[in-house]
Parts: sequence; structure tokens; C-alpha cells
Amino acid sequence: MSKEEIVNELQTWLTGEDFVPNKERIENLTKEFNALRDATEHAQQEAFTAEHGEEKEVEFDYHPDPEDARCKELLGIYHERRKVVDKERAEAAKQNLTEKKELLVQINDVIKDEENIAKAYKRFNAIKQKWNEIGHVPNAERRELQGEYSRLIELFYYNINIYRELQINDLKKNQELKMNVIGEIKLLENEKSINQVDFLIHQYLHEWDEIGPTFREEWEKIREEFKTEVGKVFERIREHRQEVKQEHNVHFEHKQNLVDKVEEIAGKEYTDVRDLQAATREVINTQKEWKKVGYAGRGKNDKIWKAFRTACDGYFSKRDAFMKSQSADFENTKSEKQALVDRAKEIHEGEDVIAVANELKGLQRKWKDVGKLLPHEEYKMFKEFRRYCDAFFNRKKREGEQALKASKEALQAKENFLMEVSRQIEKSIEKEGEKIIDTWRDEWNAMGEVPFKMKQKVDHAFENAIIRAYKSLGISQSELEEKRFKSKIEKLSTSNEGDDELKHERAQINQHIRDKQTALAQEESKLDFFKYSDDSNPLKKDLLQRIEAAQAEIDALREKKKKVDLTIKGMHKQAAEQERADSESMEEEADQQGEA
Repeated sequence: MSKEEIVNELQTWLTGEDFVPNKERIENLTKEFNALRDATEHAQQEAFTAEHGEEKEVEFDYHPDPEDARCKELLGIYHERRKVVDKERAEAAKQNLTEKKELLVQINDVIKDEENIAKAYKRFNAIKQKWNEIGHVPNAERRELQGEYSRLIELFYYNINIYRELQINDLKKNQELKMNVIGEIKLLENEKSINQVDFLIHQYLHEWDEIGPTFREEWEKIREEFKTEVGKVFERIREHRQEVKQEHNVHFEHKQNLVDKVEEIAGKEYTDVRDLQAATREVINTQKEWKKVGYAGRGKNDKIWKAFRTACDGYFSKRDAFMKSQSADFENTKSEKQALVDRAKEIHEGEDVIAVANELKGLQRKWKDVGKLLPHEEYKMFKEFRRYCDAFFNRKKREGEQALKASKEALQAKENFLMEVSRQIEKSIEKEGEKIIDTWRDEWNAMGEVPFKMKQKVDHAFENAIIRAYKSLGISQSELEEKRFKSKIEKLSTSNEGDDELKHERAQINQHIRDKQTALAQEESKLDFFKYSDDSNPLKKDLLQRIEAAQAEIDALREKKKKVDLTIKGMHKQAAEQERADSESMEEEADQQGEA
């Protein structure tokens, strides 16, 4: 199970109305959780070592999961509830003991004084039923009480002569039942769980007492076999508990040595921070070693834990006092780090992902450069700082994944669309004419952006398909160029960065105009060579044609620039109108809320 599953199981168990303490279950859950926690700490230690290497000035600090504190809290709740249940059981057991002793007196009175057999049998059954309804008694009194109860029951059956006609069958049946109980007790040898053995043997003892008498001549033999098998089981339980007790004593001695070790460290006087850091590492290692030591036994485990906790708390209190007295810069560092936390909180929900990411990375670098606080303060502030950073980068990752998924879907859609366009061109689009080409452009632009590395490729393929479509309709090259330019401007005006991209396009056109004007000036300067020649001169005629062509290109470029300028102006006007409409809508909504 995971930490979260263990915590959930503990919480479900502890909050249930039918809560029953279970030592084996709580030990297994605790052991499993501690193993997971140790694995988490080991992973953090490896990551810390990989990042910082053997830097002595940097101290590893375990960052617990939320489940760690919750598990500790639930274990505390378990032990408190167990104590309550144990106390209630003990009080109930004392009351049960008193009531059962009174029933023993009543059974003895029935055996001695009751002469009416039917009445005696009725009283006897009533006493037995009440005995069964009464719960457990203290363990110290149980065996003796149960033995007396068994003796009186056997005495009653042997002294009251009832239903003689059925007695033989009853004795035979009871003998079989008692032998079955003995057989079940023998099978306990194969049961590995001592707790289960302890539970079952008492069940079998109760079952044995509930069985009536058997043949007197067989009774001694059956009873001796029963006592022998029961004795073997209780001897096994006793030996196991003795082994557990010895193991607990070893654990207690080990834990006492760790307490002595921490007390010795805490008792030293420290004048150097490096010595204090070394001592801190030693205390932390001692705490890790403590977690590996097993249970120290009832009554002693809690006591030795309190002693260890007191020793550790004493050392860390002494360390904190020393660090505060040695570092006057802690408050400044804390103030600087709080400023970083506040800034991370302020920007982590920003929409400009690139700017926020760069600033958060800068804040993270500053965090390392500012210095360290006392461990508990450092952990508390870093946890909050890290929360804002993680919130942003997790959001950035999710948005990136969503955008990538959408771009892949758009790429697939455009590839399928290209195949459909090619099919329609091959089939002929003369009937639909240019209208279908405009429809294709609208559909293409509505499909969204594709991955950047594929954008130029698919756009080029689409433009080639459009050229083929125009050619199939008999459109001239000049008309085609004009339509391509118009399509390009429309596409740029609908993109997310349309304003910037249109301005870039205009800048490129201006550069082409300047280049053409330079070339035109060079051609015009050549006319000086022909100032005395008439227009019939072939060379002059060719030069004049080139000048005319260059001027025509410049005019065409200026016309393109004019169209770009008009498009930009239209976009700005539309944006202003939209902003004005939004403002009026907000004012109207505010007026309505005010009237309400």
C-alpha cells in the first residue's frame, strides 16, 4: 500500500463505531508506513547528495509528506482509544468476575439444595445462559474461575439424574464432541500466529465447557488427554511470550544507549557552528537508528521514548538558542526570503508564461544566494515559496501538454484536408470557381496552429495546392501573385500575433522598395550615356524598358504597403470599438448592480 492508502485505512478503522484494538494489525501498518517513509527519506537524501555532493556547509533536511504527520496523529488516536477500550474492558471484566462468582454460588446451591429435578434443570439452564451472556473476566482470574465453573457443571451433570433414557446417547455424543475439540487443539500446532493460537485455545476451552458429560469410565482418559494438549498450547504461548519479552529487553537496552548518547551530546558546550552542525548530524543519525530499533515492551516503550524525545528536544533547543545568538543576519535573511515568497505569490498566476517562468527561476537563484535560516524556519518559508513555484510550473506543463495535443490534432486535420483539396482539384473545380478556394482558406485558418517544426512544411504544401487550383481555373501569374498576397495578409491579420506580424511584413516591403529604388537610381544614372542618342537606339530602348519595369515593381510594392497599412488600421479600429463596447457593457452591469 501507499502512504495515503495506509492513512486512509487507519482513519477508516479508528473512526468506525465498531473500533476494536488489534495489536498485530497496528504493528503491521506502522511497520509498512515506516518503511515507505524511510524510502522517501532515502530518495530525498540521494537527491540532496546528487545536488550538493559533499558540501559541509549544506545540511540535509528531510521534508516530510503530509501523510507523515497524519499517520503520527492517527497512531496517537489509536493508542488513546486503545487505552479507553482497555480501561472499559478491565472495569467490565471486574464486574463480570463478581457476577460469575455469584453464579458459581447459585450453581452450587442448585446442586446441593434442589430436589425437584425439572425445577433444578430449569434453574441450571438459566444460570448457564446468564454465564454465557456475561463477558470476559480479568486474565489472572480466568483460568481458576473457568476451572471452578467446569467442575460445578460436571458435578451437576453427574449428580442430577435426568432423562435417563437419553443419557447414553448424550454421553456418546458428548464424547465425540470432546474428542473433536481435542483434535482441533492438536491442529493448533500448525498455526504460526501466536495471537491466533491464544484466541483459538480460549474458544476451544469455552466450547469444551459447553459440552455435557460423557461416560464416567472414559472420562479420566479423555480429560487427561485434553489437559495434556491444552498444556502444550499454553507452554508454547508462554515460551513465545518469554522470547518476545527478552527481545523487548534487548530493544530497551539499545534505546537506553541511544538516550545516553543524545544526552551526552546535548550536555556539551558548543562555541563553533561547525561543531554544532556535526553534533546535529550525529543526533539526526541517532534518530534514524532509533526508528530501526523494535518495540521495547509495554510500560517501558513509552517511557524510554519520552526520555529520548526529551533529550532530542533539549539538544535542539540548545542549538536554536546558540544559532540565534550567533547570527544577527537571520532577520535580514528572513526579510529577504519573505520578499521572494511575496513576489512568487504575486506573479505565479500571471498569463505571460515566459516572463513569469524567467522571473521565478531568477527568484529561485536568489533564494539560494540569500543564505539559510534556522532549519524549521527555512523549511516553513521554502515550503510556501516552493508551493507557488510548483503551482506555476505545473500549470505551465499542463497548458503546454494541452497546446501540444491541440497542435497535433490540427496537424492531422490539415494533412487530411490537404488530401481532400488535392482530390477535388484533380476532379475539377471549374464549377465552383474561386469561391471554393476562399472556402478552403477559411477552413485552413480555422483549424488552428500545428507544431512549429511542421508549420512551414504544411503551409507551403497548402499554398502549392492553392496555386494548382488557381492554375486549373486559368488564373494568370500576376493575378495569382496578387491573390497570394491578399491571402497572406488575411492570414496574418487573424493570427494571435497579427499586429506584430503585419508590421514585420510592412518593414520587409519597405526594405524591398528601398532596394528597388537603389537599383532604379543606378539604371537612371546610365541614361547620361545616351543623352545624345535618340529613342531608336536599341541599347537606350532596352535601358528605358528596364527603368519602366523597375518603376512598375516599386509602384506594386507601394500598393502592397498601402494594403498592409489599411489592414493594420482596420485591426486597431476594431480593437478600439471592442474595448469601448466592453467598457460600456461593464458600466451598464455596474449600474444594474447599483440599482439592485
